[in-house]
Amino acid sequence: MSISSKIKQHLPHDELSVKLWKEDKLKPDIREQLLEISDAFVEYLGISIDVIDVTFTGSYANYNYTPYSDIDLHIIVDPKSINRDVDLVEEFLKAKRQFWNDRHDIRVLNIEVELYAQDVDEEHASSGVYSVKNDEWINKPDKFRTNFDKRNVSRKVKYFKKQINMEIEEAKMNRNTAGLERIIKKIRDMRSAGLEKSGEMADENIIYKILRSEGDIQKLYDMRDNVFDVDLSL
Repeated sequence: MSISSKIKQHLPHDELSVKLWKEDKLKPDIREQLLEISDAFVEYLGISIDVIDVTFTGSYANYNYTPYSDIDLHIIVDPKSINRDVDLVEEFLKAKRQFWNDRHDIRVLNIEVELYAQDVDEEHASSGVYSVKNDEWINKPDKFRTNFDKRNVSRKVKYFKKQINMEIEEAKMNRNTAGLERIIKKIRDMRSAGLEKSGEMADENIIYKILRSEGDIQKLYDMRDNVFDVDLSL
């Protein structure tokens, strides 16, 4: 698929996804399925934990969903209620979440469900957050009034694709991840700056999403892991 076609898929919609929503309420069967998934995740954690809320966020809780979007399901917990060592709890929850998402491919109407354990005190940047547990909006999204600069997005996507391929080839030859780390940080910082300045329809966020959907960002992480593994092998 051409870059221009990818860009068109990221244009904002006038309505929430009719697959999941009926007007501005989550469809009852979808809500029940998401609660069942969250219960399974909590049981998988294997520890006693009080769930404060279960929230649905991300593009499918907003007007900027694409065929590549996930259902982001957040289990809201208080790490301090589990152990006084909050850093330890956060590392445990992060590791369990990564293992769960790597091992399972759970889908609702063929949309992948990504699970997160989120600290109740953590701020979330998304403009759309829905409480699945309470069946109500926490942050109801507004329709986007502005579009991104398609020409700028196309130019920057091509630039980053070229840079990513160059750094991957360099890492293959020199077995050094410094260049990979630099461009990973550059892309991450670019996206963060765009979100902070202009929100989810920022050029920088759309660039990131296209690179992610095309597999370019994953190629960076895969090469970095490959170099690490080879260095530790005999």
